[in-house]
Amino acid sequence: MSTISTKKLLAIAAALTLAAAFGLLGSAAADPAPSYHGRITVENVWVTPGRTGDQSMLRFRIINESEDPVHLLGVTTPVALDTRIIGRIGDHETATFESVSVRADTDLDLNSDHMWIELGPLTREVKPGETIPLELVFLRTRIRTEAHVHGVGG
Repeated sequence: MSTISTKKLLAIAAALTLAAAFGLLGSAAADPAPSYHGRITVENVWVTPGRTGDQSMLRFRIINESEDPVHLLGVTTPVALDTRIIGRIGDHETATFESVSVRADTDLDLNSDHMWIELGPLTREVKPGETIPLELVFLRTRIRTEAHVHGVGG
């Protein structure tokens, strides 16, 4: 039986450490399922005030730091019977979208006059200063958040 010198053992250990660091050894465990919550940021979430039965506009920004596009399908909230993704398609024309994509490593700003979420009809009055619960519905996940109600005009 031969013996391996300490120098050789250290060289083998260093090589294995480098291979593991660069992912060359593989893994016995399966890759984890994608988790978009940690790679999607929703910020600047606010809505306009409105009376029962009226419409309100929801505004926010989605930052997608994942390697894949994400697809916003809509929003749910207990303060509205329905929600719609609205986008401006001309000087005065708008359209309703079934979904909207946010490409990898980009963001989508719904704080502009070009795209927003319409809430309504409202089930109750939404007053400035309060917060309302929301759930953003994506193709593969949902994100719960709250929106602050701003005064008229944001």
